[in-house]
Amino acid sequence: MDGAITITVTEAHCDELGHLNHVEAVRYLERARGRWYRECGLFDTVSEHSLGTVVVNIDYNYRVECFVGERLKVTTRPVSMGTRSFTLEHAIIKPDGRTAIDGQCTSVIMDLAERSIVPVPQCLAVHLPKRA
Repeated sequence: MDGAITITVTEAHCDELGHLNHVEAVRYLERARGRWYRECGLFDTVSEHSLGTVVVNIDYNYRVECFVGERLKVTTRPVSMGTRSFTLEHAIIKPDGRTAIDGQCTSVIMDLAERSIVPVPQCLAVHLPKRA
């Protein structure tokens, strides 16, 4: 399952250079990732407070600037999974179709009560190809 959200860049999201700040761009990607989790049903069968997702690696490439007023498409696509971690691919696409930012994020699922990493839940696993 691929997921996407649309976000309009506001002045508050821009830095002194007048373009989308890198921290805000990562927040956009985080929002898209959260939506993907919800669409997969990650929190449907368990208390939202018993499991959590933890980012363990981020690798994003900034390719072109984004400016105030642009409606950006932010995408999430499953890439792969191991026993306890999984990788998603993200992109921020400008209105003209150019990729502004792309890259990958590797995460794990944590049992918050036990403070331990648990296997990838089935609701996510069905969307993620196994790593070779």
